[in-house]
Amino acid sequence: MVENSNKGFFGYKAVVGAFLVMFVNLGVCTTLGVFLASLAEYSEWDLGTVGYIGTVNTIGNIVLSIVAVKSLEKLGVRKTMLISIICCAAHMCFYCMVQPGRTTMSLIFMYIAGFLASFSITFGTHAACSTVIAKWFIEKREHLTGIVFSGAGFGAAIWVFLAGQLFKVTDYKGCYRVIIILTLVIGLAAIFLLVKEPEKLGQKPLGWEKAEKASGDSVEAAELPGIEKASAMKTPSFWLLAAALLCVCSAGSTFMAYSPAWWQQNGWSATAASNWDALYLLLSGFVLLFVGKILSKVKVSVFVIGVCVAYAVAAIVSSMMNGSPVAMMMILIVLFGALAYPLSASIPGLMGQSIFGAKDAAAISATLMTAVYLGQALYNPIVARFLASPGGFPAAWRFFAGAALLGMVLILAAIAMSPMNKKQAK
Repeated sequence: MVENSNKGFFGYKAVVGAFLVMFVNLGVCTTLGVFLASLAEYSEWDLGTVGYIGTVNTIGNIVLSIVAVKSLEKLGVRKTMLISIICCAAHMCFYCMVQPGRTTMSLIFMYIAGFLASFSITFGTHAACSTVIAKWFIEKREHLTGIVFSGAGFGAAIWVFLAGQLFKVTDYKGCYRVIIILTLVIGLAAIFLLVKEPEKLGQKPLGWEKAEKASGDSVEAAELPGIEKASAMKTPSFWLLAAALLCVCSAGSTFMAYSPAWWQQNGWSATAASNWDALYLLLSGFVLLFVGKILSKVKVSVFVIGVCVAYAVAAIVSSMMNGSPVAMMMILIVLFGALAYPLSASIPGLMGQSIFGAKDAAAISATLMTAVYLGQALYNPIVARFLASPGGFPAAWRFFAGAALLGMVLILAAIAMSPMNKKQAK
């Protein structure tokens, strides 16, 4: 017999567990930008070649995103999260195996590390955490999704700040070894102690009583309005949103991956660049923490315009750096970059429910993550092309500013053609 979910309700503890898993997996994997310059210097490979770690990672994300959805169905969310934490620790071990001397084996180790990080991202971040929330909550899904996704920003901020402090006393390998231990302790504790399913605890998701009263039927038949994944994939909105993700996610990923290295090229030390990056990620975490409330109070279109324009400002200011550190420019870059942080990967989880409804939100979000990973796969080849051109990185920043604005137009079109709008109009 299923107990009343209001008594000893475990759902909020499960949200904390999902937050910590996101905190570890995406937080740790996001720190690559801080380590790129150190990996290039230590291995003696150029930055562009080492940067292809990101390309390998995103190719892995594309391939594994399909596997991850099926794994969630067959293995359950706890086992997939367990795989993600183990691979997160393992990928840092491979970075520690790199040797100086521009050897091919070192490059292979770095690319293997990038691929292992794909397991962390696809098996233990947006899709898995959205599934945890969907299982426990009919009400408050958007708000709690924003809170859990903020774990990526807060996690990266703390890991990057920690790395910056460790750089003062050790090399990049020492930094990774400390982070490996913390990854296993925090990640495994969250999975085994907090990530649980309501069915196994004899509970129901929050809001099931209201859903049953509204429909006069079981909660399974009346969770929330919306369309199923198969129907969503046949709508123009789905494909417009997918195309938009190619634009905005390639732009957002470029900012996260290359900004610290770009700042170092413009005169900031490794520790200073880490501190600026930590501030950017900390602010980004607060943006995601409150994004659910923001979306409940403003039109989705206003939110989209805000984050895309913020990215364009950050990218344009970045293109204006002239080789010397200027604090005021960094403040603008960090502030507007943080406001644009949802563009890096969070858009499907944040936008999907508004466009397609909550009925199959987790599955639709997981499917759209393939477009996110495709967008992330594009950024490094594009950056490498610009680095080989006379325009260099300043031209790349201007290009991605335009990509973000194009993505904004496509998302607005997807919202205008939303099947939920059509349903409400009937």
